[in-house]
Amino acid sequence: MPVYEYEPDDRDCLMCDGRVDVIQGINEEPLKYCPWCGLEVKRVVSKVTFKMAGAAPDDKASRKGFTTFRRAEKGVWEKVSGEGPDVLAGTKEDVAAVEEEKKPTKTVIDLDKDFT
Repeated sequence: MPVYEYEPDDRDCLMCDGRVDVIQGINEEPLKYCPWCGLEVKRVVSKVTFKMAGAAPDDKASRKGFTTFRRAEKGVWEKVSGEGPDVLAGTKEDVAAVEEEKKPTKTVIDLDKDFT
């Protein structure tokens, strides 16, 4: 069964830490309410993870229409096989922005604020 992610529809949830993972059948209707806190929720696109049984040779991937890149250094990827550019390189600003996005964020809770 797939795992689906849900998040509050119009506000942050302080009890569920942002998103909730739910195991559901593929034909089940999306949840309308969080099973833990009761807030209205929406299903969100989550990252997909898959594992290949074995690494495909670069030439096999290129025959299937894929381009294979190998990381040369931080922010720089060099083409190994397939069509496309020889190098993918981010600017210093791009690399800094990605690093900034990876940093954990803290949620500040204002206990005096009315959440109703």
